[in-house]
Amino acid sequence: VDLVVCSSLGVDMYDCVYPARTARFGVAFLDDGGSIQLKHKKFRNDLSPLDPECDCPTCKQYTRAALNKIVTKETTGARLVTVHNIAYMMRLMRRVRAAIDEGTYPQFVCTFMARQFPNGNYPEWVVEALQSVGISLLHTKNNDKTEANMTTE
Repeated sequence: VDLVVCSSLGVDMYDCVYPARTARFGVAFLDDGGSIQLKHKKFRNDLSPLDPECDCPTCKQYTRAALNKIVTKETTGARLVTVHNIAYMMRLMRRVRAAIDEGTYPQFVCTFMARQFPNGNYPEWVVEALQSVGISLLHTKNNDKTEANMTTE
């Protein structure tokens, strides 16, 4: 979320420990907008890849079950999840750049935020920061589903 909002505000260079710091606690980012805590018992027998949408070496070679066994116990586990989390961040920033190049960045932001906050409970700082650059997140209820809409001023 921070990277997308900051990119909206014109920031174009980042140095971030977040992928590695969260990996040490067994947290992996997912392309569907969420994250998972690999140390939870529910992943003990989960033979699916970490993120089926990801083609990083960790996702290609390790299951959630394998990572569950080592993620907070061995440094190798944290390193493997860090590789994945960095790959996620790289993909995210490639999508940001592509949306800017294609002139679809406001729509990209709204879609991204809707995936991150499916209930439409956007943090106030996100709403205010995006409004300052003409991107408004509007809450529209349709069949108990919240959507993000984009308007430019």
